[in-house]
Amino acid sequence: MRNRPDVVAPTILILVTLSTQLFAGAWTLKRGDLWVKTSFYYQKTKDRYFGGLSPACPLARNRNCKNGERVRFVLNGESKIKAVFLDLSYGLLDELQLNVQIPYYDLEFDDFGGDRNTTDIGDIRFGAQYRLIANPFVSSVKIEAKAPTGFFNRDAEVVPIGDDQWDLELMARFGKSLWPIPVYANLDVGYRFRFKPADDTIREPGNEFIFRAEAGYNVLKTLQVKAGLNGLYGNKFKQADLVIPDSQRQILFFEPGIHWNVQGPLAIDTGVQFSLSGKNYTAGQVFNFGLSYNFSLIK
Repeated sequence: MRNRPDVVAPTILILVTLSTQLFAGAWTLKRGDLWVKTSFYYQKTKDRYFGGLSPACPLARNRNCKNGERVRFVLNGESKIKAVFLDLSYGLLDELQLNVQIPYYDLEFDDFGGDRNTTDIGDIRFGAQYRLIANPFVSSVKIEAKAPTGFFNRDAEVVPIGDDQWDLELMARFGKSLWPIPVYANLDVGYRFRFKPADDTIREPGNEFIFRAEAGYNVLKTLQVKAGLNGLYGNKFKQADLVIPDSQRQILFFEPGIHWNVQGPLAIDTGVQFSLSGKNYTAGQVFNFGLSYNFSLIK
């Protein structure tokens, strides 16, 4: 039986968390407003960030890999990730916003041993965001849960989509507009509690610290350029209550992008994530494109 490419399945789930931004960061929707966004993500890579779980460095002779070193997948492996996300946010009150995210994945991993492909709905996320203050800057708190609704299989010949376990994420969000200067800045800082899988004989994931810092500038009234740093730093995994050495997941992305208000409430977002460093994580670029629409359900 071949070793399953464990790094592939969790990667896109992390990318979703780091990349898919809810409406306006720390800002919340007005009461009765509904915000809908469909996002598309694509990554094709043969590289990963080494995490010390292999005895030798792939395609390297007479030396071991260093933790965090960018290396090739073994057996000429290649990861292809395609995903579509539906994000819905609703303003229950001016200060309180409800959120849900439904993902759909097409994951593929090919190597000398064969081709593996899985397509299905992934783990659904849902939660709420409450705005604490609006001046002199905006500050909100967000709570979000991830349910194990995605396909999961321990078969080494199958690429799983879900993690078979619940997450609970707590996040503080800060935002500031410098208007009349057309510049804004956002900062998200959070902690993700990762619970034991339903089958506790498999690896238990470690909790994770996450952050995102972003700034944007309106070059035109309807066109905005932006850039951000996304980071995730996890604790080590466990199995049978024993800590697995060098098993933590880490990633740091730089993401430039464009936001275009096409007409009224219709907007387009596009960008590229460039991986800067990591551990137990795929390396390379992630391309994304999103279409959003905001409207009121209250007349």
